[in-house]
Amino acid sequence: MLKMLSVALLALGLASCSQVGGGEYFPLEEGKQWDYQLNFVMPDGKNKKELTIRTVGSSSFKTEEDEIKGMVRRTSDGTDYLVQEREDGFYRVGKRVIVQTKPQADKAPRLILPKGRNLRVGYTWTMDTSPYVAHWMPPFIEANASIKPFDMVYEIASLDDTVETPAGVFQKCVRVDGMGKMVFYADASAGYQEILINHSEWYAPGVGLVKLERDEPLDTSIMKGGKVTMVLSSFMD
Repeated sequence: MLKMLSVALLALGLASCSQVGGGEYFPLEEGKQWDYQLNFVMPDGKNKKELTIRTVGSSSFKTEEDEIKGMVRRTSDGTDYLVQEREDGFYRVGKRVIVQTKPQADKAPRLILPKGRNLRVGYTWTMDTSPYVAHWMPPFIEANASIKPFDMVYEIASLDDTVETPAGVFQKCVRVDGMGKMVFYADASAGYQEILINHSEWYAPGVGLVKLERDEPLDTSIMKGGKVTMVLSSFMD
């Protein structure tokens, strides 16, 4: 489940929003490290995990068409994400899991957080995502395997949130809200079911992601969901 989250992931008063263009909300300098506490609330009980993300430096890899460059953010479960900072935002452009020898390019750059003139309340974008905690129950898991990705609409909801975490209190945070609909086939009598997924992220200037919440409200005989909260416990600059 930790791997599911870190994959879906990618994924943490200092400075006034009017003083920055957005780069300070997703720092990529080599050596920075973020430690997170993950709390899962599931229908069958609660669970806690820890996750560390560290920027290990710049890297590149070649595809058939191009050479892709970026900064590598490595998670404690051994997953590498290649991130590019562009004029309009931060994009994930590749990923390597622990069993792969080299990164695989994303089909299209995945916007993580906008910057510049796009970092404004009301700005929206759409990306596909996968469930963080929702999963099939036996014996349905064998027939359905993984849950299909679904589209989520993200919106810059605030530029002035205050967030309290074990690592401290962060002001002037950017809040990103996401909403998506996950559709799955229940059975012949119930047909297709539509579940509303809510997602929020908070980014602090000079630090990055300090909090994440994801609610996947599912509690049926064939599929279970839950809620996950991810908060910053420490940050090494």
